[in-house]
Amino acid sequence: MSGLKKLAGAYMMLVAVVVAVFFIINTFLADSLDVLSIWYVLDVLMLIGLALALIYNYSRKSGVDGGDSGEGVTRGYLEANVAFFVTAGVTILFLHNWFALLANGSDYLGSSGSDGNHQSWVIWAAVDTVLPIVLGVTGCHLWKNASE
Repeated sequence: MSGLKKLAGAYMMLVAVVVAVFFIINTFLADSLDVLSIWYVLDVLMLIGLALALIYNYSRKSGVDGGDSGEGVTRGYLEANVAFFVTAGVTILFLHNWFALLANGSDYLGSSGSDGNHQSWVIWAAVDTVLPIVLGVTGCHLWKNASE
C-alpha cells in the first residue's frame, strides 16, 4: 500500500508541476504549437489527479472528523477540512468548464484575440492556478505519509 500511495503522490506532484509550467509558458507557444490540443491531454491528467486528491483528502477529513473529543479545532482538523473543500471547489470549477468545452467544442472558448467567452477563460485561469497548488500539496502529503 505504501508503494501505491507514493506513486499517487508522485503522479499528483508531477501533474501539478506540468500544469503550472505549461500555464505560465503557453502564451509564448501559441504561435508555434497547438496549445489547445496539449490542454486537452492535460485536462484528462488533471481529472485523474483531482479524483485521487478528492479520495485522499476525503479519507483524511473523515479520519479527523470522527473523533469528537471536545478539544476544539486542531491543526490537523483544519488542514484536512481546508484541503478537502478546496479540492472539491476546484474540481467543481474544472468539471463545469471541461464539460462545457467537451459539449460545445473549442468554439466555446473563442480565439484569444476575439470577443470569445471571457468567463470561461477566467475560470480556466483560476483552475490552472489553484489546481497545481492543491495537487502539489496533496501529493507531497501523500508521499510523506505513505508509510502510515
